Amino acid sequence: MQQKIKNINIKGFRGVKDEITLLLAEKSALFYGDNGTGKSTIADAVEWFYKDSVKHLSSEEIDKTALRNSGLPETESSAVSINFSQANLESTKSLSINRAGRPTSTFSNTSDVFNEYSQNSEKENLLLRYRNLEDFIRAPKGDKLKLLSEIIGYGEVTKVKEVIQKSFSAIKNEIGIQGFENQIQSQQRLLIEKLGTNITTEEQLFKELNTLISPLNTGVTVDSLESIKIVIEKIKSPIDPKILEELKFLQNICDVLVVLQKEVEAINKEYQAYFDEFKKIFDDVESIKQTLLKEVLLEGKDVISNKIYTQNNCPLCLKEEKKESLLSNIEKRLKEIEESSEKLKELEKARNLIKLTVEERVRRANALLTNPFINENRYSATKSIINGLKGKLSNYLPEIGLKVLAGKMPKSILVLDLTEKDFISNPTIETQLAELIKKVPKDAGSDIRVKVEFAQSAFIKIKELNFTKGVLEIQKDSLGLIFNEFVKKQKEGLQTFLSSFSVAINEYYQFMNTDEPFENLEIVPMEEDEELKGITIQFTFNGKVVSPPIKYFSESHINCYGLSFFLASIKAFNKLNKFIVFDDVISSFDSNHRKRFADLLFEKFSDYQIILLTHETEWFMYVKELAKKKGWLIQQINWNKDKGTHLEETPSDLRELIEYQIKNNIESQLGNSIRKFLEHLLKHICFNLEVKTNFRFNEINEKRMPDELINELKSIINKKKL
Repeated sequence: MQQKIKNINIKGFRGVKDEITLLLAEKSALFYGDNGTGKSTIADAVEWFYKDSVKHLSSEEIDKTALRNSGLPETESSAVSINFSQANLESTKSLSINRAGRPTSTFSNTSDVFNEYSQNSEKENLLLRYRNLEDFIRAPKGDKLKLLSEIIGYGEVTKVKEVIQKSFSAIKNEIGIQGFENQIQSQQRLLIEKLGTNITTEEQLFKELNTLISPLNTGVTVDSLESIKIVIEKIKSPIDPKILEELKFLQNICDVLVVLQKEVEAINKEYQAYFDEFKKIFDDVESIKQTLLKEVLLEGKDVISNKIYTQNNCPLCLKEEKKESLLSNIEKRLKEIEESSEKLKELEKARNLIKLTVEERVRRANALLTNPFINENRYSATKSIINGLKGKLSNYLPEIGLKVLAGKMPKSILVLDLTEKDFISNPTIETQLAELIKKVPKDAGSDIRVKVEFAQSAFIKIKELNFTKGVLEIQKDSLGLIFNEFVKKQKEGLQTFLSSFSVAINEYYQFMNTDEPFENLEIVPMEEDEELKGITIQFTFNGKVVSPPIKYFSESHINCYGLSFFLASIKAFNKLNKFIVFDDVISSFDSNHRKRFADLLFEKFSDYQIILLTHETEWFMYVKELAKKKGWLIQQINWNKDKGTHLEETPSDLRELIEYQIKNNIESQLGNSIRKFLEHLLKHICFNLEVKTNFRFNEINEKRMPDELINELKSIINKKKL
């Protein structure tokens, strides 16, 4: 069941000082009000009810307190109540000030049914303002895709694709960052050193070890990795276990330094790539600074595009310049901002890669420093060497973390001065290793045991590295296949949708623009390197396919397309709600397009509940005649200091309101409604009976109280009896 609105009650919200009730009864409504009367309060109330914010009032400088009427005491709550077709969805949303002085919003209806409805409705397009019309047309291609994605739910699909892509890139980077090949080669050298041959399989290892231990007659045959442990225990040797552990410690240091030495070139290559990307942006830093002004430029574009703004000058600096030139310059700057944003993405990609690479090497250095032997006095020089290397690696990190707008370039490779010489095994370490080997007993058993233990350790390390690398390679290849297939299906699905969606847009556009040279409007995807980067709008103009529309469209045409896009999205995606709110959307339309838009609503959207808000008198009068025939609610919105935003009430409206308040036990405003109704009724009777009242100046003459009118009415009735 799609929802329509039975009534909206607004209290102390935006322009409403007291309280107003819109008795819609699931019917469409037309509201007229001059600028400044607060008619947009109705649109704001609906938007806040569903979105918990009002977009044109949302910024870092404006919090939710701006939604409360300025005359409302902090002890009272602003509130928006909406009754729907489905009774159990009725709810009041209140905005109060908590003890900390902060605005807090709550719903009175906390049922699961309402919560689900509210969350899902938040994704639907229920409201359109003039300021939003041009966004889709004038937005850069990437922003168009983002806007479309938000409307059609395609954003969730894009998020899945991005997760797959990021996972693929992360695994690919991880394989490179770990430097598996260098680590494996280091362990293979150790195997050759201990066994005299290159070992690639377990069978080769077992064969060589059995040959090595045969003189010892251990009675054990090596045929598994577990059996190697048994052999080691069988070999009786006077070797001190501590010496063996110390040998492994020094050997590990040598291995790590050899691997790091081979990786210096790769580290510097990645850093140089980062440095080059940084320099591109640094040399054109002003364009990057412009990205901070994107929102300001978009707001400026909205203001200048508005028909109400007629001056030929910049609204910020007041410099004289034609509106067309200002808009053209803004479009140019927005395009430059989009290009700068792409450069920033490339920089961040290079930054993350070198950052992970360096952090992994620093981690390896830290691992060496966790071994207890490193803190013994005889290894103080070795510890100093490793700390020095760690320091050189760590010097990269502050440079990698620099921000472009900080006004400082990272240091060059030459200044950081990381070379292969820094990782050549230090004579001190080599000397310590040689001296330690001398302490190993010269008997055959000790020598064989050392070789067996080191060979076992190296082979297991190779096996672990190959396993980890293999798992990552499988994951990378699998994600690559998934990603390619996903992108393929994504493109097919998007193309199918865009084709059908474009048909609806074109239908509504042509309805408002008959006998014009713009035909076959459609949204088409744009790709770069076989990846979807955005969408654009193309159409046939005098028999030729052209794009984008802003080159050819007038302001009315642009707004017609924006309306067509919005209406098509309503038809396609609004599954829960059957109402639409339009807040002054025809401000920049010429009279012909305004009428055609009204005709479109009555002809193509007659089954929807339409809520139209306008300050355009001529258009109001045109729509009013159509609306009367369809049974729409038609009301005028006024504002004064005492009441704030309020409806121009008629006796029939008040009678319906009183009946509604009695039926629903709403006592708080019942007395006030009855008083107003009585005033209207008495004024009408007194006018027809020509009742005379005391003279009052100006507006005071209109503010006759019921008791005064009743007394004068009684007086004339008594005279008539005589």
